Amino acid sequence: MSIDKKLLNIILVFLLIVIISSGILFKNFFTSFSQVGELEKYYYNFNSYNDLSSDILLMTINLQDYISYSEGEYLDIYFKHSSLAIKKELELLNSASLDNKQEILDMIEMTKSYISFVDKEVIPVIKSNEYSTEDLKSLHLRNKVFSQELTEKLRATTSANHIRFDHYFQGTIIKMNGNIMLLLVILLSALIILPWFMFKTFHPFLSHCFYLDKLAHYNKFASIFVDNKGYIKHINNSAKELFGILPSSIQDRNIQDIPGLFPHLQSITQPLLQVLLQDKEISKYRISYALDGRNIDLSVDYSPIMILNKSAGAMLVAVVTDTQKDKPLLLDTLEKERKRISIEIHDWIGRYMSTIIHSLDYILRLNKNANIKGELLDSLLDLRSHCQTAAIEMRGIMNDIHPYLIDKVGLISALESYVLTFEKLNKIKVYILYQDRALRIKKKDEIIIYRIIQEGLSNITKHAKATEVDISFTVLNDLLKIEIQDNGGTDGDFVAGKGLWGMKERASLIGGEISFGQNDSGFCVTLTVPIMPGGQLNE
Repeated sequence: MSIDKKLLNIILVFLLIVIISSGILFKNFFTSFSQVGELEKYYYNFNSYNDLSSDILLMTINLQDYISYSEGEYLDIYFKHSSLAIKKELELLNSASLDNKQEILDMIEMTKSYISFVDKEVIPVIKSNEYSTEDLKSLHLRNKVFSQELTEKLRATTSANHIRFDHYFQGTIIKMNGNIMLLLVILLSALIILPWFMFKTFHPFLSHCFYLDKLAHYNKFASIFVDNKGYIKHINNSAKELFGILPSSIQDRNIQDIPGLFPHLQSITQPLLQVLLQDKEISKYRISYALDGRNIDLSVDYSPIMILNKSAGAMLVAVVTDTQKDKPLLLDTLEKERKRISIEIHDWIGRYMSTIIHSLDYILRLNKNANIKGELLDSLLDLRSHCQTAAIEMRGIMNDIHPYLIDKVGLISALESYVLTFEKLNKIKVYILYQDRALRIKKKDEIIIYRIIQEGLSNITKHAKATEVDISFTVLNDLLKIEIQDNGGTDGDFVAGKGLWGMKERASLIGGEISFGQNDSGFCVTLTVPIMPGGQLNE
C-alpha cells in the first residue's frame, strides 16, 4: 500500500507552518506578560495622578479658607492633604521611567516651595493676628498663583503620561494584537486544511490496515502475526480455538520460546522464522499435529508483511483440511441414526415391556380374591418391580440416545424431563433458569445444545463435589447465553479434557463459542449461540 508523496510534501509544509506559527504565538504569549505589567504600571500612574490632583486641590482650597477665616480645622485639612500630595509625588518618582523622572522632580520642588510659603509666611502671619487687609489680599493672591502653577504643572505631567501611554498602546499593543490575529488566522487555516490533506493521504492506508485487522480478528481461518523480531503480536479467535491456547499466554512471546511452552505448536510456528529471514512466502504447507488426543490436518500459508518496502513481520494463516469439514454432516447423520434407534427401542422393546407389566398387573388383580400368598406372590411382585425398573431405565437410555421430547415440546421441556432423572440418579439438585421458554433457535441446533448441557452435567458428576447446579438461559441482543454453574468449589487446577473438547467441537458446528473456568462457587461453562434468522419459537 503506497502513500502519495506529493500529498505527503504538502502535509509537511502545513506542519511547518503550524510549528512556526505556534512558536511565534508562544513567544508573543510570554512577551505579553511584561506588556501586561507595563499596562498595569500606566493604570497605577493614572490613578496616582488623579489622587494627586485631588490632594493638591483640597490642599490649596483649605489654605485659602484658613487665610480667610483663620480657623484651625482648615489648617488641619491642609496639613493632611499636603502630606498626601508629597507621598503621592514620591511614589510617582519611584515608579517613573527615565523620560518623565525630571517632570515629577519639578513637581516635587514646586510642592515643597508651596509648603515652605505656607510654613514661613501664611501660618506666622495668621497666628500673629497682626495683619492688615492688604496682607490678606497678598496672601490670597500668592496662594492663587501657587495653586495655578501646581495645577498647570500637574496637568502638563499628566498629559505627557497620557501621550506616552497612547504611543506605547498604538506602537506595541495594537501592533502585537494585529500580529497575533494574523498568526491565529494562519494557524487556524493550516489546522483546518491539514486534517483534510492527512485524511486524503492516510485514509487508504489506515482503512487498509483497519479492515485487515478486522478481517484477521473475525476470519474463520486461524491467523498469528509476529513482528520483525519474531515476537507474537496478534492471535485471532479462530487460532485460539484451533490451537487450544489463550492469547494472553502466547502474546509477546518469541517464536523460539514456543517449543518449550507449547510443543504441539512447534511445527506450525517454526516456518515463520524462515519467512522473516528470507522475506519469501510459503504456501499450502501441510501439517498434522496432535491436540487433546486427536490429530488435526492443516494447510498453512506463511506470508511476509511489508510496510513502505520494509519488513514489519510475518503472518501464518491455517486452514483445516477437507477431512475435518465433514463433521457437521457426520454429526447430523449420527443424530438421525440415534433417533432411529430410539424409536425402534420405543416401538418394539418398549411395547413388549409395557405388555408384560400390564399382564402382571392383570394377574395380580385377578387373583386378589384368591388370596395368593407365599413365594408365588413375592415372585410376581418382584417380577413386576424389575419390569418397572427396566422400563424406567429403558426410557433413560432412549433419552440419552435421542431426547424425543425436543421434537415435541422443545429444548427447555426436554431438559426438565432429563433433569428429573439426573437428580434421582446423582442426588444433585438442578435449577433451570430462563426468561422465556420460547427460544428462537433452529431445531437442528437444539439437539447440539442439549448434548452440550448433557455433557456438562456428566462432567459435574465425574469431577465436582457439587450438590447444586444452575442452568441459566439469557438472551442478549442476537445471542443466547447459556451458563452451567455448579457449587463444587475451586479445589485443584483446571485441565481441559476430551469431554470439554467435545463440547467445543459441538459449539463450533452451530457458530457458537464456549468457555470454561472456575469462580468463587465452583466450575462454570458458558455457551454463547447466535439466534439465527429463521429460528423457530419452541415452547
